Amino acid sequence: MNNGLFITGTDTGVGKTVVAATLAYALHQRHLNFSYIKPVESGISNQEYLEKNSDAALVKRAGFLTEPLNEIVPFTFREALAPLLAARREGLKLSGKDLGESIKARIKPSKLTLVEGAGGLLAPLCPNYLIIDLVKELQLPVLVVCRTSLGAINHTLLTLDRLRQEGIHTIGIIANHLTAATGPAEETFITQLTEFDPVTVFGELPFLKKPPSDLKDWERLRAHIDTNKLLKRITGNT
Repeated sequence: MNNGLFITGTDTGVGKTVVAATLAYALHQRHLNFSYIKPVESGISNQEYLEKNSDAALVKRAGFLTEPLNEIVPFTFREALAPLLAARREGLKLSGKDLGESIKARIKPSKLTLVEGAGGLLAPLCPNYLIIDLVKELQLPVLVVCRTSLGAINHTLLTLDRLRQEGIHTIGIIANHLTAATGPAEETFITQLTEFDPVTVFGELPFLKKPPSDLKDWERLRAHIDTNKLLKRITGNT
């Protein structure tokens, strides 16, 4: 098994990038040798947007990474659409074979590599090639990021069930509060979820009024993730 972690989500917009950035910050603080890859990112209108506002740029800043962004995110598309549709609308052809080989070549055994997916497991990346196909090809353990709002239990259970059906090693979840709502659904999400699935919960991130941008923000988020347990699960030292 490769030395790394694949971060997927139950849907788009659930906070995969914030989780990836928080983990990158935590790894940097531990002085560990790591890298980060976001195979595809849509909504990248130009190079300036990539460097200042992209998901990849946020993780690069949080983790103090030195790799150029064009290496961190090898495939970008202008429109904020699913990668397959975005590529087609640009007249681009990207095969699952080419994508998979490109990402595998970027994963080095000497580094712990964080790979962040796009959308949920069944988001289309290339013709006849979904996120879950990339997950299976990379053979990395998987961390699921989910929201805590009404309906999230269904989405999370479905995601976990599909991963297990495919025989994919799933180490656990991190829940993310995307709004300031504090109703019964949000307050009891973890206890309800684990009543139906004994999944390991590594953390529950609080709602942030604005995107994290400085060390104080990253420290606050890191405090809500059990990075010791997470790293043990990644390396197999349970």
